[in-house]
Amino acid sequence: MLEKRSRMQVLAADAPSGSGELLIMNDLPVYKRGRNKIQEAIEEAEQKKRKNKIKNRISAAKSRARSQEHTRFLEEKVEQLRNENALLKKLLSLVRDLMFLLGSSSS
Repeated sequence: MLEKRSRMQVLAADAPSGSGELLIMNDLPVYKRGRNKIQEAIEEAEQKKRKNKIKNRISAAKSRARSQEHTRFLEEKVEQLRNENALLKKLLSLVRDLMFLLGSSSS
């Protein structure tokens, strides 16, 4: 019969010494004399790790897409502002020319 121990302990029946003492293993549910349960716990941990990797890849792909979209938005904004700046420079030049003409004709 299996007796569940703390998450960090494994019965040392599986230990090399065979003394029956407790072994400490990272993040494995521990059972008294339960190699199958330990193997299941290892497989469960590996499955969880694979699931987290997949979720992380999806999250990273979404993040890259958002970043690319933001970059495209900023590039379009830069182009728009450059065009507006060029137009304003032309307008300023025309106003200066007009003021020069008006100033020279009234003299």
